[in-house]
Amino acid sequence: MSIQKLRTSILVAVGIGVIAAAGLLAGRLSAGAFPHHMHADLATRFDHVSRALSLTDDQKVKIKAVLKTHSDEVKAQIQASASARAALHNAVMAKPIDESAIRAAAQQVGQTQGDGAVLFAKIRAEIEPVLTADQKDRIQKFQERMRQHGQTAAQSFDKFVNSGS
Repeated sequence: MSIQKLRTSILVAVGIGVIAAAGLLAGRLSAGAFPHHMHADLATRFDHVSRALSLTDDQKVKIKAVLKTHSDEVKAQIQASASARAALHNAVMAKPIDESAIRAAAQQVGQTQGDGAVLFAKIRAEIEPVLTADQKDRIQKFQERMRQHGQTAAQSFDKFVNSGS
């Protein structure tokens, strides 16, 4: 794979996360408050994605408008996800171990991730019509590569734990 293709793949990967930042980010944030410095990060990532997907100025405006209409939902989802993940972390780290508390907290994380996934799907459905067939194809290819990476994770873990060291 050439450096240019690798670079494009990386930018598309970052881009997909940013374009769908609202729902995806809401469901995937780690515990803790949404850091103030990430706002600049999101703008930078959106710029990278815009270039990787060759978004026009009109497309950028339309995508930002979609994200803006869901702003309150996204913020609430981010906060709910962060709180649920913090509660799960606290339950996992508590001594003595309380399995029922861990399971209850994990169930809440699952619920917030489900809510985030639904929000992501809604936002994606509104953004997709803005994209060209080529841009959609680039996103699809990236998603396929990400699925392949997920499939190899278990194999890598197995190889690691069964190695001689």
